Amino acid sequence: MSKKRMGSRIAAACLALSLAVTAAQVAGAVPDTTSTAVESGQDQAVAFTDLGNSYAKDAINRLASLQLIGGQGDGLFHPQNKITRQDIAVLLSKVVGLQPESTDDAIFEDVPADSPYAPYIYGLSDLGVMNGRNNNTVGAADPLTRQELAVLLSRLMEASQVAKAVSTTEVSYSDEQDMADYAKEAIAEVTNQRWMQGAGGNFNPLGNVTRAEAAVIAERVLNARFQQAEQADFTLNTASLSLMAGTSERVKVASANGEKLPFTPIYAFDRPELGSILPDGTFVAGPTPGKGNVSVTMGYKTKTIPVEITNAPQPEQQDEQKDDSTREAAATVDESQPAENEEAGEAAEQDDLVNVAPGSFTSVKTFGPPDSYFQTVEKQYPGPVGGLVTPSEEWTGFNRQFGRKVTVALSQDKPLERVALTFRQQKSSGITMPESMDVEVSRDGKAWSYAGKVVHDVPASEDKQVVRTLSVTLPDIEARYVRVSFPVKVFAFARQLEVWANESRSWGGGAVLLPPPSPTQMMEDIKAGNRVENMLLAYSGAYGDRGNWTKDDFLPMVGYRTSDGYMRDQMFDTVLFLPYQDMAATKVGWQGYLNDLFGTNRQLDALNSAMREYNRLRGTLYTTPTQENVVLALPYPAMSQTNFGKLADNKPSLSFNPAGIGEEQAYENRKQALEWYFQELLKRWNKAEYPYLKLEGIYWFHELIEDGAPKERDLIRSMASMVHDEALRFYWIPYYGAPGVQEWKSLYFDYAFLQPNYYSDKPVQLDRIEGVLDTVSKYGMGVEIEGDERMYRDPKFYQTYYNQLVAAHKLGMDKNNVHAYYYGSKTLIQSATSTDPVVRSIYDDTYKWMRGKFDREEYYEGSEMP
Repeated sequence: MSKKRMGSRIAAACLALSLAVTAAQVAGAVPDTTSTAVESGQDQAVAFTDLGNSYAKDAINRLASLQLIGGQGDGLFHPQNKITRQDIAVLLSKVVGLQPESTDDAIFEDVPADSPYAPYIYGLSDLGVMNGRNNNTVGAADPLTRQELAVLLSRLMEASQVAKAVSTTEVSYSDEQDMADYAKEAIAEVTNQRWMQGAGGNFNPLGNVTRAEAAVIAERVLNARFQQAEQADFTLNTASLSLMAGTSERVKVASANGEKLPFTPIYAFDRPELGSILPDGTFVAGPTPGKGNVSVTMGYKTKTIPVEITNAPQPEQQDEQKDDSTREAAATVDESQPAENEEAGEAAEQDDLVNVAPGSFTSVKTFGPPDSYFQTVEKQYPGPVGGLVTPSEEWTGFNRQFGRKVTVALSQDKPLERVALTFRQQKSSGITMPESMDVEVSRDGKAWSYAGKVVHDVPASEDKQVVRTLSVTLPDIEARYVRVSFPVKVFAFARQLEVWANESRSWGGGAVLLPPPSPTQMMEDIKAGNRVENMLLAYSGAYGDRGNWTKDDFLPMVGYRTSDGYMRDQMFDTVLFLPYQDMAATKVGWQGYLNDLFGTNRQLDALNSAMREYNRLRGTLYTTPTQENVVLALPYPAMSQTNFGKLADNKPSLSFNPAGIGEEQAYENRKQALEWYFQELLKRWNKAEYPYLKLEGIYWFHELIEDGAPKERDLIRSMASMVHDEALRFYWIPYYGAPGVQEWKSLYFDYAFLQPNYYSDKPVQLDRIEGVLDTVSKYGMGVEIEGDERMYRDPKFYQTYYNQLVAAHKLGMDKNNVHAYYYGSKTLIQSATSTDPVVRSIYDDTYKWMRGKFDREEYYEGSEMP
């Protein structure tokens, strides 16, 4: 879009009449790299029967699962068939994220404007990747040669800013004499990049590329784009915006290394009643003062800029400020439009913007499998007839089930400019604003591109009713399908999903490159309904190296690594981070623990790095990456504390001791301290944005119910409600014989594990182990498996460790149950890395026990130890 003066263009969204469009089910011609169009915009499973043991089978199936490539009918892929230049144009455009766009200027005689290949071929042509021939054709239907593909890939690397690999040896092929001069450098580049390789010392430059070869190479390009999107690093020219009503200012995005951006930046705003953000980053303030937030997304990374709009000067001030305001206007208004034409330009643009969503086919899916109970609850809030796209003040309610994906299928491709959805928060009714909203777009309803995120600053603790419209501005995108996604904690209420199109706009920002949907986000759907199975306790925040977890510490804990170094499987699927028992119950002490927990290259950051490496070793980093569940602890506000610290400068230091302040005030103080900590914890977690971690729940740190503490049970239930409001689970691990064990369900815990306390001063007898399991069974609890360093050197403690595994195995508790594991401080790592077969076997047998493959039935007795 050209840089136009837009003034209060957002008024168009408020004043324009909604255009009802019937969603005709059109399935037009599609290039043969895709399958038949999906009218509903839902994904289709693809299976091919002719792949056999093809070297390209995994690549083909992966691209097909992402709807980036299709067969040639009857369930056949025909991997050995030649691929044409027009088909490779479609495939490369999709894997690199180049957004197709219709053209009226068909410069190639063999690619008419109405060809289904035209948006892709002309897009690559504009990008400088696919050029025509001397006869005004592009050779669209010709088979593609290997040297032609090398040239296309080299140019694509340059256009998409994929870092070129530096070779330490010169590339040499025996058939270099067969290479065209124009292709030699490109062949060397793609060889160094390992995107294309020769065979038998030859490159075979004139050989035709098969569909199988194209799929393998396309997957390599896709992996590079995934990595770019994940590691996107960019800077903004401002940390905040402060401007007067009726003025504008541009937010500029630059690559951190000074090179061209690998993806097109996407801008969003959470208060469209105050102003709008244009596709080029120009923020246009409306006439009303207020505050909001601009979100900027590049790749999978999003940064937020606070915006403040102030009143324009009053008439009596204008003479005094004339010179300054003139200079300001010149700095903030685009010079391509004269100021006197502002009103005329605004009126024209208001007419151009049309909401094309009403009347469109719409589908709503849950994150993960749907839950019939929650679906029954939300049927009480069905919203207007016609669904979310209907212009109506009526709210549609969504109950739990982690989140929703709403897909809108328009009647045809449209030049989209903005996607907006309005949400409401009313905490007293359990209705909270989703933390963010993501937008994806697709031309065919199958191959999707990630088009950014919008966030807001409404805290979950806000008691007043709040209504916010989250709006994402799109660059030059023509699409028929739009998908918005948002999380749901307890209740989310939404209305008026708007998709704004502008038929007359023009774009001056060049080709639009967007990443595919994040694999991490895609896996949220699958993992949403999964529960914790094996949870490792990780103490941190003190005791030097013992309490400092690194990436290398976590790696053999998150993944089961064989003795020869092969990463075979997942080990612990969840890590519970908790402080040592002697952490001070003060604000300073709690803050210190948080600082350590969210530090660089340790604790959470180290776990995230370990999970990335685990996925790399498992080959799932860019396909179906595994996320590790994380449970974080709520510290205990001990009632002995009389000087916790101030929650605000104008407030007194909190006391948790009822002596002198009374039980009710002591309870309120403890509650306030925990609420403050919880919000601080969530704020830091959300800011960190760990892509390979998922916050699963919160842990109540105290191991018993203190009957003498001020309103202890009320406090726990209040904390449970606070945790559940964030759609998180509440965990507890009381010790064997602790007061309150039998009450855990009535205290609103979701899971409770019994802490056996085997590793005290003396080893325990078998009757104690069996007694623990009786208690676990009686109260419907999970069991905590315990071990510490003594099991490596003392036969009695070695026996204790194995006998608890044997006892639980004999009762069938090692299968289909949730378990917690305590190993002191990083004890099991010693077993995982040991060359002593006896010590190493503890790690191996623990993994077998987790997987239900532990087969020992007899207890260890006496001084028995292998």
